[in-house]
Amino acid sequence: MKTLLAALALFALPLAAADISGAWKVEGDIADVHVNRVCTIKQAGAKLTGACKNPSNELAMTGEVNGDKVTWTYDSDYQGQKVTLVYKGTLGPDGAMKGTIATEGAEGSFTAKKQ
Repeated sequence: MKTLLAALALFALPLAAADISGAWKVEGDIADVHVNRVCTIKQAGAKLTGACKNPSNELAMTGEVNGDKVTWTYDSDYQGQKVTLVYKGTLGPDGAMKGTIATEGAEGSFTAKKQ
């Protein structure tokens, strides 16, 4: 009975969030647009803040991490229209990340490596 209770207690614990603080080189494609940014992420617990930048601008980002799952968003401008990009990735055993980029009406993929 004690073993069963111990096992149940372990399943009730949330997954520990990986520490992903630092600069990440993010590359991907969405709707025939190539994404090439460096995102500097600050992590406090499961919450993420920071900025993603390319040579022409820097955009504030927010997100969260849960175990090996990472999600973040930022608002960008595409042909004069505000678009919100949503990144959903998974950390691999090598420390790199891969996943999807989505915005209204379009989805693509990305990879990211910590610099």
